[in-house]
Amino acid sequence: MKTIKLLYTVSLVALLTLTACSDLLEETTYSSLGPTNFYSSAEDAESLLNGVYANSQGYRDLLRDYLTLGEMTTDMLIERGGGINANTQPIEDFEFPSGHPYFQFLWDRSYSAIFKANVTIENVPTIDMDEERRAIIVAEARFLRALNYYQLYERFGPVPLITTSQTSAVDRPSRPSKEEMVSFLIADFREAASTLPIAQEQFGRATKGAAIGFLAKLYLNEKQWQNAADAAQEVINGGTYDLFTQAERFKLFDISNEGDNEFLFVIPYPNNPDRNSGNTYLSHAAPPGYNFQYPPKVNFAAQFKTRSGFLDLFEDDDQRLGSFIFQYQNMAGETVQLGEDDVRSFKYLEDPNGLGDYSGNDFPLLRYSDILLTRAEALNELQGPNPESIALINQVRNAAGVSPVSVGAFSGMDDLRDFVFDERGREFFTEALRRQDLIRQGTFIALAQERGHPAQDFQVLFPIPQSEIDKNANLAQNPGY
Repeated sequence: MKTIKLLYTVSLVALLTLTACSDLLEETTYSSLGPTNFYSSAEDAESLLNGVYANSQGYRDLLRDYLTLGEMTTDMLIERGGGINANTQPIEDFEFPSGHPYFQFLWDRSYSAIFKANVTIENVPTIDMDEERRAIIVAEARFLRALNYYQLYERFGPVPLITTSQTSAVDRPSRPSKEEMVSFLIADFREAASTLPIAQEQFGRATKGAAIGFLAKLYLNEKQWQNAADAAQEVINGGTYDLFTQAERFKLFDISNEGDNEFLFVIPYPNNPDRNSGNTYLSHAAPPGYNFQYPPKVNFAAQFKTRSGFLDLFEDDDQRLGSFIFQYQNMAGETVQLGEDDVRSFKYLEDPNGLGDYSGNDFPLLRYSDILLTRAEALNELQGPNPESIALINQVRNAAGVSPVSVGAFSGMDDLRDFVFDERGREFFTEALRRQDLIRQGTFIALAQERGHPAQDFQVLFPIPQSEIDKNANLAQNPGY
């Protein structure tokens, strides 16, 4: 499927640039912007929206940080070596210092995007432009605001809800209740979905399916089972998405298959990355001396490795195992076997046009297989083992080339629940979903303790960055920190 990737162009940077992080934007700085030249054209509206996308999707190191928090805290992933280890090891060891730069990075990135979304939502309705496009721009900004709040909530719990560009940390907003936070997210995703188009010309932009899909995930994580099942069914009924079956399952993540309609929403990386952009995952995962197929490639001292115990979840004929490197040829032509806890996930296959440590492989945030397994899990929680849940699971398994399962194979709700979580692990490794899955399953802390870490129950949430606590006396820290 040929697609046009979402690229970012921003002109109103004097207002919108809040952080110094490097991203995909080529920014033009204006020395003087006033009421007469702000927000007066369709181009201004598009620039405002692109700024929201840039903060929501465009950061160079976003994938690394997603995986550190989403998988190095679980039974999937470890990191050894390199300068990055100073930041990843405390996360893996369940130390979670409130001053950790990854927590601050995610907080700053998200609130910068939220601010820009608020500016867009407030100002675009006043611009004289095509009415339909204007409404879609506002809906995209609302979706991105909800997505950023969803990601903050998933990591930190309820966070201050800032819904106007006139409010900031200096106004000392307090944290809402859990109920208020969830209600806000539901309303924003629903309102965005009511206007967003079914499809967008530029791949990577928000769609109706993405908004409803994230709503389904929110309901699932909140254990609102019927709502989760119903929202997932909305996406299924839309008929827009299906599973990738054109080749072996692991090839879904080849750069040639970007834009496949299994992807509901991704972090898009440019097809021709430069020194300021791109997905750096493979340079973190490649073993020492790895002989890349498309040189020159950078091989970092950092080593992203897969835990062997996790690999035991796979059946021998599972096509998804094709994403892993169990042995490799080094630069000297020698074959090197990877041993215990040393196998590498190469889920994001080499980009022939990659440059140095940068590749154009997109990072998925939501896929259709997640929608299918969301409904399967929710229905099991409502009914126990049932034919529809099994049929949904088997769609995913059939795509992976493994044998289907039957209702009779499961003794009850708990048995099928465990199987669904194992299937989610097999399907979504290296996509940063494992932490939230284990938390929902109720095994996150216990599994960490089994691995020898001093994990405590309160660590299902990360600490609010200490710098934010220092700035805002009304911002309460999460219990235990």
